[in-house]
Amino acid sequence: MRFYEWITLGYYLALVLLGWHRSLPWRRRAKVTGIAIAGLAGMWISVVSGSVVRNWLPVLLIPLAYWQAGQFVLPVNLAFQMTLQKFDQKPLLAFIRFSIKSAGRRYWSLVLEFAYLFCYPLVPCGLAALYLTGMARFAEEFWNIVVPPAYVCYATFPFVQTLPPRAIENAAVWQPQQSRIRTLNLFVLRHVSIQANTFPSGHVAASLAIALELTRLAPTIGSIFLCFAIGIAAGAVIGRYHYAVDVLLGMALAVVSFWIQVGL
Repeated sequence: MRFYEWITLGYYLALVLLGWHRSLPWRRRAKVTGIAIAGLAGMWISVVSGSVVRNWLPVLLIPLAYWQAGQFVLPVNLAFQMTLQKFDQKPLLAFIRFSIKSAGRRYWSLVLEFAYLFCYPLVPCGLAALYLTGMARFAEEFWNIVVPPAYVCYATFPFVQTLPPRAIENAAVWQPQQSRIRTLNLFVLRHVSIQANTFPSGHVAASLAIALELTRLAPTIGSIFLCFAIGIAAGAVIGRYHYAVDVLLGMALAVVSFWIQVGL
């Protein structure tokens, strides 16, 4: 088995054991177990089917891992959530001062919201870019870099939970610009996300890991992905989808994963 497949196997089984150890409602426990069975069955089928299916399967395994972690519901850690909010105050106040004087505030808000909208399709698009540039042989390395930091972000959810800043800052001084793109982002989050904050940010970790690997293999296309990854990171904070600490740690995990794999 490949390195990222061992990571996936360990992640799924660990959450199943945790789900049966904790007093979860039986529906959530069944979902935790069912997701693991579906993911592991898919892995077995992909190994039998061949390299193309095997290369593309993580596109499904990553969101399955996210939804599996989302079945663990804990009381919100208010003390930790307040710490994350306090850390955000200085960068947000600096941005507020800049944006008040900036004639392009609405333009940049739209750009960042548009970039954040790509946090979901960026993963399959990254693998597609490998194929389009003739670099499909690096698919295993690609996932070895992308999968671990994403799973680390999701693995913290069963132990510490906070609400995303957009859900608790209605009375704050800073409010993101409303637009159709933001409305679309919020619609997607309502129907796809687990309605809680992941610490660190899995979207930021995965998107930057993808960008770093593509920049190494195909610099021209990689630079485009890097711009989107930076936009996703900035949009996550400015749009209040994540706290700044979530984003910074997600970026750090991506860099470490890339460095370890390339160094090997």
